[in-house]
Amino acid sequence: MRAVEWEGPGRLRLAERDEPRADPGQAVIAVVACGICGSDLHSYRDGFAARPGQVLGHEFVGTVVEAPGVEGLAVGERVVVRPLIPCGECDACRRGDPQLCARGLELGIGYAFDGAFADRVLVPRAVVGLTVFPLPDSVDDRAAALVEPLAVACHAVHRGPDPRGREALVLGAGTIGLGVAAFLRLGGASVIVVDPSPLRREAAISLGARTALDPAAEQPPADSFDLVFECAGADATMAAAIRAVRPTGTVVVSALFGRRVEISPDRFSVKEGALVGAFGYRDEFPEVIEALASDAINATALVSHELPLDRIDEAFQIQSDATESLKVLVRP
Repeated sequence: MRAVEWEGPGRLRLAERDEPRADPGQAVIAVVACGICGSDLHSYRDGFAARPGQVLGHEFVGTVVEAPGVEGLAVGERVVVRPLIPCGECDACRRGDPQLCARGLELGIGYAFDGAFADRVLVPRAVVGLTVFPLPDSVDDRAAALVEPLAVACHAVHRGPDPRGREALVLGAGTIGLGVAAFLRLGGASVIVVDPSPLRREAAISLGARTALDPAAEQPPADSFDLVFECAGADATMAAAIRAVRPTGTVVVSALFGRRVEISPDRFSVKEGALVGAFGYRDEFPEVIEALASDAINATALVSHELPLDRIDEAFQIQSDATESLKVLVRP
């Protein structure tokens, strides 16, 4: 089979590999489409979570090739996969917080295990309803490839208070920020999105945002929002989140910064605001699949480009340009 190997910063290679084989309790999935995530970009550029020879890619949909001993999973069935595989044994897993599993990355597809920028991918622990989720026919492949990042967005919204009737601000309109805006709107919030990309601002409006602002032309009003979501991972947006939240409001940080940032804690303290982190997903995959199946969220509006596996370098270059792309899908 074909697989894209990371060779070093900015270097990918399309290689021939043996097809994976599943042991009992595992599954092999034929990849239909795989999205390029922000963490994939970090790995591509600087080796954030990559090693030479590793196959990246974790936002994928595919069909089951084999799944020996996996109850409820049939060959040929379309599925999406939770790529951060919980161990089921650590303290976090036992208390029902699999997103905080001590071995989440150690067992992760596209991290420790080879990912889905390939013809086929191995799921090292296949459990229907926990790590593998069958799809209804009403969810097409493009939307299905977005279930994983939309689960991140859904979880971020869950980390804040009930959004019904609240004024909400989303800073950053990448896939996660757009997903956050969509789930806030479903939850009954009035949503403003801020992003410098006209393409992404337009997508935010299509997903239900009331307004989308260009930060170069207009800043959101200070002390005005019950809920603020930091989805950009930049110094300026973190400062803007603290400025924009109203007294006793909540800031949810869902972006990964990868570095230290300077903020003014006093500004936040005097508002008696809540600062909340959000990482990955707890049990949101079924909720996201239902939202897509019912057309409550039009996920295909987030897909701007689809390229074949042998154009992987071009796909990464397009995804790196926020003025040109939303979500880029790679189709083996």
